[in-house]
Amino acid sequence: MSSNSLLFKILIIALFLCILLATFFEISTLCYIGLGLLFILIVKMFFYKSYQKIIDQPNSISNQKYLDAFENTGIYAKLDSNYNIIKANRNFCQIMHMIKEECQNISLLEFIKEKKEEIQETLKYQQIWDGAIVLSTPDKTSLHLNCSFTPVVDEDENLIEYIFLANDITDLVVSKSNIKKHLYTDTLTKLPNRLKLFTEKKLIQQDNEITYILFNIDSFESINSLYGHEFGDDILLKTSQWLSANLPKAKNVKLYKFEADIYVAVISSSFNLNELKIYLQTLSNQILKEKFTCNGVEITLSMTIGAAQAKSNQLKLAQIAYKEAKIAKKSFCIYDQSSNKEQEYNKNIQTLKYLKEAVDNNKIIPYFQPIIDLKSGKINKYESLMRIIKEDGSIMPPAEFLSIAKNSKIYHELSRMLIEKTFETFKHSACEFSINLSFLDITDKKTTDFILQKLEQSGLGPWVIFELLESEGIENYKSIMSFIEDVKSYGSKIAIDDFGSGYSNFERLLELQVDLIKIDGSLIKHIDKNDDMKIITKMIANFAKELHIKTVAEYVHSEQIFKVIKELDIDFAQGFYLGEPSDKLKF
Repeated sequence: MSSNSLLFKILIIALFLCILLATFFEISTLCYIGLGLLFILIVKMFFYKSYQKIIDQPNSISNQKYLDAFENTGIYAKLDSNYNIIKANRNFCQIMHMIKEECQNISLLEFIKEKKEEIQETLKYQQIWDGAIVLSTPDKTSLHLNCSFTPVVDEDENLIEYIFLANDITDLVVSKSNIKKHLYTDTLTKLPNRLKLFTEKKLIQQDNEITYILFNIDSFESINSLYGHEFGDDILLKTSQWLSANLPKAKNVKLYKFEADIYVAVISSSFNLNELKIYLQTLSNQILKEKFTCNGVEITLSMTIGAAQAKSNQLKLAQIAYKEAKIAKKSFCIYDQSSNKEQEYNKNIQTLKYLKEAVDNNKIIPYFQPIIDLKSGKINKYESLMRIIKEDGSIMPPAEFLSIAKNSKIYHELSRMLIEKTFETFKHSACEFSINLSFLDITDKKTTDFILQKLEQSGLGPWVIFELLESEGIENYKSIMSFIEDVKSYGSKIAIDDFGSGYSNFERLLELQVDLIKIDGSLIKHIDKNDDMKIITKMIANFAKELHIKTVAEYVHSEQIFKVIKELDIDFAQGFYLGEPSDKLKF
């Protein structure tokens, strides 16, 4: 019985007694009043249920809206204090491939693959946990969810329940995974490709010498010309299979498909020089005896091999050894680290002398290469490039001095002089300009303080783009985040230079506040002739577009390449076809 109904009955009994007393004592007025009130209460009680239905109708409608919202609000579940599911909406049941009854009184944590302890530790202090999890359904399907666990407490801070809200991001995760797989895998041989090699290079411990072996099929262009590209592709595939089967046994070794008809093996375990010589000699002899059959045609192959053992620059040294083997017409050559030491040393000393004189005599100058907006066809911005004026008036390009400068104390002076002169050039020009910064620049406090001072004094912050050089390999992203946040506070932008040159920036673009990526020339320079490069470049452009990051194609050196990149929805382009670096600006 409701409290209202009980109250009505008590009032009726009280009024009835009052009327009896009024009648007994002949108090007519009180009797009439009591009878009137009694009549009203009886009528009200008679119509009470109908009245209550009218009152409750809005609440019923409100409850229905709540239920509708509950069913249609993403993936939703209520959990008790032990994380058992009290109630779940149909979206939750659908992704779990269960009916509602099956979802009751089971622990949600049982289905979470990782982060259980982290979630429980956070919720223990009645704090909200949010993040990405992998959920394993009863039929072993893996789902990627962005979710939150929210504690619900009463007025006394006692836990009532947990609210679980989630969005299914499985398709997005799988899509990104497929893009990465395609980017890092050779489409023909299914071997990890050049990009993958450079991505994994920094993960290999450099305490000991690593062995790199470069294999190149001899006269492959002639095979393509004689038998056709389809035949050539079949040879590349069979060669990759043969090499995989003949890699050094009992060694930690991985084979990569490099450019064209080149393969690279990386051996990170111990491999002494004598073992390496025996292996390369045996392999060279074995391939000469092997018969490769394609489309009924049987051919034999030979290879030229270059190898190097070092703690750094192994691939470069292996390429030098390969070139030496080619020149000497040998089947293989191992790089000799003691070769040309004196000559190289003397050359470096002379270059350092030029650099010191250039700093002392103010001979560091910026050259500017235009970057074209592909939609308007007009110059949109310039890249500032360092040049040195030699004693005879000729210009020294960075390829001749930059690597040497980075190993000297003079490097930071060169950087600051270039920054100073670049800001001076653009102080009255309403045009964006970019400056290349190496990891050495960003980690040098004097240089970063100088940059921030220039931004503060010049007011050019919104016009400046700082290019981080991916080709050097940015290994510690956390150490550069402070610099990025500082320059962003002045309105400056961040670009990744040489994107696609092989390091792992692709995976961490979202960690950096990147505004622009410059697609490396190695992907662009043959894009009119290489479909693989076109596919990779298009995927990079599409990926950047999804992240609202602008793209620049570098190394556009011909009309044919310019036409191709315009078709790929790239935003900007630069290269000798569009404008060579110059000490003069053209607006």
